[in-house]
Amino acid sequence: MNKYQEKKAEINKEKEAEDWCFVCKDGGQLIICDYRDCPKVYHTNCIRRDKSFMEDEELWTCGWHCCIICQKTSKFHCICCPNAVCEECINVVELALIREDNGLCKECLELVILGQDDVAYDPDGGIIDFRDIDTEEGLFKEYWEFIQKKESWTMDDIYDAKSRLKKNENHHRLVSEKSGKIKKEDEAILSESDKEDLQECQTLGKRKKSSKQKFIGWGSKPLIEFLESIGIDTTKQLSRSKVDSIITEYIEEKKLVHPENKEMILCDTKLYSILGKSSLRKKKMYNLLEAHFLENSEQLEEHKQSSSDQDNGGNDNISQQSYASIVAHNMKLVYLKRSLVEELLKQPESFEGKVVGSFVNVKMDPKDNYLGGSHQLLPVRGVKRISTGEVLIKVSSEPDYVHLSKISDFDFTEDECRTLQEKIKNGLLKKPTLLEIEEKATSLHEDITKHVCIF
Repeated sequence: MNKYQEKKAEINKEKEAEDWCFVCKDGGQLIICDYRDCPKVYHTNCIRRDKSFMEDEELWTCGWHCCIICQKTSKFHCICCPNAVCEECINVVELALIREDNGLCKECLELVILGQDDVAYDPDGGIIDFRDIDTEEGLFKEYWEFIQKKESWTMDDIYDAKSRLKKNENHHRLVSEKSGKIKKEDEAILSESDKEDLQECQTLGKRKKSSKQKFIGWGSKPLIEFLESIGIDTTKQLSRSKVDSIITEYIEEKKLVHPENKEMILCDTKLYSILGKSSLRKKKMYNLLEAHFLENSEQLEEHKQSSSDQDNGGNDNISQQSYASIVAHNMKLVYLKRSLVEELLKQPESFEGKVVGSFVNVKMDPKDNYLGGSHQLLPVRGVKRISTGEVLIKVSSEPDYVHLSKISDFDFTEDECRTLQEKIKNGLLKKPTLLEIEEKATSLHEDITKHVCIF
């Protein structure tokens, strides 16, 4: 028996291994990580390997043991997904530590709390159902309940960790000089290829890593490089919804949708450089793109500076990053009736820029309308032209693009405005800033005024 077999004999991997894929949380034919006593298992599809990998006798180490930022050996782990970081990077990621070196990343923390409250919509307005185990969130909740029992974590532990993360009190340990080195006892279970990968990770880890995004013109360096690599002209700024559409087409072309869970994306090297995840839910991609636009980065810095000034007793003047009041007067400035949307279609060059960020009143499916009323006032997040030449729009709260015929051609009511207020108050929709409303109102003012005069 060689040293690798001796190490394996100490651990009953089959007995200790989990029953759900660590990426998609579904069961089936799974491969076990060979790293020491790691119990995590995966579908070959979820780690971008073909089925022949199941027959490979070489030992394999999963990505949970490598820092997602600098690729050093990881120390702190999200207990519900493969996200993990080393000591040096713990303070540049949003990982809520709960016990010792384990916790929850921002996305998993959000899902745990949403599942606990059994909400029907996520913060982006997408429909979710934690009671249906055929949904991604239903599978996640089932896995979380297993982990929660195994770790003996309570919801008080979760809320405390969230509070510490929000206050930036997550972790402040000094970086050890030995950080990133492989321990001798770990080497016995690593394959030669794994050792080479981790040695390469260590070399990469020695480079100084900046947590601040680098930009080339209007977009981040990773985003611009990705777009140029697939032949997209980046000399003119693209909207976030346009980039989202481009990446969606790329995903379909490269067949990066999970073969069994169509809501999951399996990122290749190019997408990983932008999204920072090996896999993620489709509906999360749009939000992750926000940080790759210079204008959003500048607004975030201004917002942080404004918050800092207020914390230090500085000036209390209302900044442009203050949130806009969700009242009828403000909403009318950025509200589009169906006939005006159709009129704007005659200006194809500016159509998307004007419509995205505006608000429309959408006719809802009665069985999905738990808030009452036949229509809901919602923000437009994107547009898409289909093969027939028709244009569809993407609104928050709706999982699919909707036809223009679903948009009301009448003024919204006070009740519909109040429903919008409630959804934002409950965290189901993002609250627009004063700057966003002012800019959108300015771009639409002439069109809305002309439309009122005509109709």
